[in-house]
Amino acid sequence: MPLKIELKPHESIIIGESLITNDGERTRFYIEGNVPILREKFILREKEANTPCKRVYFVVQQMYLAKDPTPLQPIYLEYVRDLQSAAPSLIPYIAPLMKTSLTTTTIRLSKTPTVWLRKKRNFSANSEPCRFSPINVLFTFAL
Repeated sequence: MPLKIELKPHESIIIGESLITNDGERTRFYIEGNVPILREKFILREKEANTPCKRVYFVVQQMYLAKDPTPLQPIYLEYVRDLQSAAPSLIPYIAPLMKTSLTTTTIRLSKTPTVWLRKKRNFSANSEPCRFSPINVLFTFAL
């Protein structure tokens, strides 16, 4: 069954390695196949990754979109260590994600970020809420 995508005027989406931007009208299309897809509202740009939570999200996003996420794993580990240092109480929730992310080439849907939401609803290095929710085959930090 194909995935139906509807884009608002001027909305963007990443499909595989391509950024697609809609024109001035609403558009609907269908995608068949196995390719990473990331809607604009879930795309975090590098310059916006300014907290430990956002840096982990950014590198996970890059791992999800990469053909080979292996070169990003050391960066992922570094950012996770930073997050653990900033919030040691998250360690029991981070460990299962690390095992999943580093042992699979595709980051699978995980319920753990939802648990983080319940446990650490207001954590971040800049006192901003850090909200988590799973999305498609990628767990997504809904920032």
